[in-house]
Amino acid sequence: MTSLTLVTLLVMAYGVVNRGGYGRALALGGATAAGAAVALGGVAMPTFYVTALGAAGALVLALLGIGGLRQSRREPLPPGVPLLVLMLAWSAVVTLLAPVFFSRMFVSTAKGRAQLLAGYVTPSNVAQILYLALGICVVVFLARSPYSRPELIGLLVFTTTILSFWRYLHGEVGVPFPEGLFDNSPTLAFIETAPGGEERFRGILSEPSSLAASCLITIAYGLSRAPRVQGWRRAGVLAVVAAAAYMGSISTSTTFVVAAAVVAALAVSSLLGSLLFRRARVTVTAAVMACVALMAAIWLLPAVVGYVSATVGDKVGTASYDERSMANTTAYDLFFDTYGYGVGLGSNRASSFLPGLLSTVGLVGTLLFAAAVAMLISKTASVPAYRPVLWALVTMLVLKLVAGPDLSDPSGVIWMSLGLLSHAAVRATPRQKDLAYRPPDVDFLPSVAPARQGAW
Repeated sequence: MTSLTLVTLLVMAYGVVNRGGYGRALALGGATAAGAAVALGGVAMPTFYVTALGAAGALVLALLGIGGLRQSRREPLPPGVPLLVLMLAWSAVVTLLAPVFFSRMFVSTAKGRAQLLAGYVTPSNVAQILYLALGICVVVFLARSPYSRPELIGLLVFTTTILSFWRYLHGEVGVPFPEGLFDNSPTLAFIETAPGGEERFRGILSEPSSLAASCLITIAYGLSRAPRVQGWRRAGVLAVVAAAAYMGSISTSTTFVVAAAVVAALAVSSLLGSLLFRRARVTVTAAVMACVALMAAIWLLPAVVGYVSATVGDKVGTASYDERSMANTTAYDLFFDTYGYGVGLGSNRASSFLPGLLSTVGLVGTLLFAAAVAMLISKTASVPAYRPVLWALVTMLVLKLVAGPDLSDPSGVIWMSLGLLSHAAVRATPRQKDLAYRPPDVDFLPSVAPARQGAW
């Protein structure tokens, strides 16, 4: 047990009894990405994946027809899920057979170099397969739950931002804060200083770069969500976005700067594409604001490009950059040495998402994951209500491509976003456009009507 064990159980109980469905428990579980609900030996299970056990249990009950949950055995898997299930099966096969095919091959782990041994499956292998399976269960659960709403991602990332800002106020003005409660994982190395000893703020995450990543997702989601709410709700969203922007800036994370530039470029390209192909309506006010922004960009763009270039230049050549580059180079070498097969989930640790996927699940697993993501994005890009979820997912993927190796996202943003987009894709299909349609109930409270749209 840990200090978050009881808290996680209470969150799961709240997910069962509240009118908004169990998705809220999943969101709250993901808000403490550096927290461990259970610690057994050298393995700590993040709070998100413990709450995900509830979603997996609900799916099992639905399949068995127990507890009043209705689920047709003939109901097809939601969009994107078949590809993810194939990826899970492929990953399990690779993880079991890679040590046999490539015995004695050296790999990189969090503890240093290691060797693949025929017939030996490590605790890390088991944990990563389990996390992938639970993540896919979350996707299926949210895709089929009638209580799935885009604001679930807001509840997740905004809670992390608010708790981190609470900790910031604790350090600056002495506001009482439960230090060590939300970031209690015994397997993480908590970093709050730069290589030279300068203090850096990490919020309730394990390191400043993790805080910066969480803040950028909050900003992307919040800026897309703000126009869709009114009054005090919009003020609250913008206030949290402002707090996230401030904490991201003081984190001094290069990943934050680079990923923000990429996401901003994608947002501008998306807007221009919508205007050129007449996929978006533009009011007079929006047109005037766009012209003002364009004029400002003419003056600000050179300064922004110079700042990004200087930040990246300062990072290149540092010990951290060299270590990450070496980790990615090793991952690519493993990919080619195994002929694109991979060494198995949990067997190698890279520094970025793409080399990490290629080195562990190989070309087939990487293509299956990419195809699932691309399918869901293409199917829901025209659904305005879920655009904030789409931008949260895109931002997370950009961050991981820059510096984020793990498929087992401890915040749950990837899996919850995919689940919500799959839900939106189901509702957007022609046969589901009838207002009387209701997707199969796999939630804990199928008899309770969905709650009204929340603040986030």
